Amino acid sequence: MIIRPVLLVIASIVAATASGQAPVPVVERTTTRAEVATRVSLFSNRVVVVTTRRFNKQDFVRRITLPDDQYMVYLRIFQTAAEELDRQPVSSQVDTSDAEVVVSLHVGPNAPRTIRFSPMSVVKLPLAKILGALDDLELHVFEASPSAEAMRTWVPRKGDRVELMDGTRATVVEVWDDGLLIIEHDSTYVRESIAAGLRDQIILRVVEPEP
Repeated sequence: MIIRPVLLVIASIVAATASGQAPVPVVERTTTRAEVATRVSLFSNRVVVVTTRRFNKQDFVRRITLPDDQYMVYLRIFQTAAEELDRQPVSSQVDTSDAEVVVSLHVGPNAPRTIRFSPMSVVKLPLAKILGALDDLELHVFEASPSAEAMRTWVPRKGDRVELMDGTRATVVEVWDDGLLIIEHDSTYVRESIAAGLRDQIILRVVEPEP
């Protein structure tokens, strides 16, 4: 039985992450226009990070964690497209003095590989697929609820203080094995149950304990 190279690469990336190794970049793109640079990065731990720098000072950063199945879809897209890239992935290069796109691929037969071109250039289909997937990831990050991402990584404990979507606060009084939370509202002392899948619809954020 012959395993396609794309499956071998995906398996090695997943295995390295599962073994506890530090996450490594899968693909990155930095787009610079005048003094603004936007970077989109996908890492092997399924984290997508978007960073914007203005005049060499970071003024925006947001990250999300992709679900396993969604991450695997993007990983296959990047790996397959990287294998299809030839030595000239840009079909019509346009020079621009104050704008540049830099794509860094850490998958594919020639990895790591860096491709530089103008945003005005015409690119071939494999590179267009990579750019399209990166556009999707960037959009996911901007559209994602910060609350949803915070709730995804939060490990609730009894006594945690939370701010709710309506601006009120509450205390976690019970944490069930299935992820169900019981919170007690500050103002009314009423207790409310919150299913694991509904946390980001009710809880805005976890707040620091009051001194």
